[in-house]
Amino acid sequence: MKRRWFLAGLTLSVVSTSCRGAEPSDSAANSATSDSEDRNNQVARGSSILVMATTPNYPPYQQIVARDAENGNGPEEPDIVGFDIDLAGLIAARLDRQLSIIDLPFDDLLPALAEGEADIAMAALAPSRSRQQLVDFSDIYYRSRHALVSIDGYLRSRDLGYQSIGVHSGSVQARFAQRLTDRLPGLYIEYYDSLTQLFDAIDTGEIAGAIVEANIADDYTDRYADISARVMPAEEPTGSAIALPQNSPLRRDINAALSDIKASGEMDRLITRWFG
Repeated sequence: MKRRWFLAGLTLSVVSTSCRGAEPSDSAANSATSDSEDRNNQVARGSSILVMATTPNYPPYQQIVARDAENGNGPEEPDIVGFDIDLAGLIAARLDRQLSIIDLPFDDLLPALAEGEADIAMAALAPSRSRQQLVDFSDIYYRSRHALVSIDGYLRSRDLGYQSIGVHSGSVQARFAQRLTDRLPGLYIEYYDSLTQLFDAIDTGEIAGAIVEANIADDYTDRYADISARVMPAEEPTGSAIALPQNSPLRRDINAALSDIKASGEMDRLITRWFG
């Protein structure tokens, strides 16, 4: 598995509640893509570094943006930004560690924890029963809702029988949609590797609609003028948690850090910035 490494510094500025969208932050990391650099990063990792695995294709949780090289002369460099990235930086600061980020395919996140290549994984991960058999999870740090998106928002939950509906592969909504087929045998599910592909498919009429997280829907419907979203009735609460290797000694400290971040108001500021 090819790893792309990014290193984020400990200094984190207070997040302004007036900021929205995916803006690069100074806590960003430079990419290192060679196998030798990967090995060196793994060897260098210790108690002073918190290694986080993520899949940066799920804004506003995490995504790659380009930024100018620091000297102003070189080509643009990749930078991972998002809600999960900022939250991980706050956690690392409370643990007195420097944050290092690995860019991995979604299906490789939990194996990376099991193989000792990362301390934590964050990618809007829901602590599902099947995942809890492989890794441990922190407390829920953000709760979400499902939204049904379609052209002009015409599609409703009661209309899903005999429809072709898209989902983002590996997402909570993908599992939710699959469960819907138990009682809606005429519902056909299409899987997409990226949200851009998913929304393009709605825009071109390839599928009737899609089920995505409500906050994700808000972000993308701003980009597609003809697509609107309806929040779906909740069968059960869903949420994101931080995945850790089983029996990780960091779990207690990370839960304490999350509690402190919420109590300080920093969590609310992050939510306003990325989802507000």
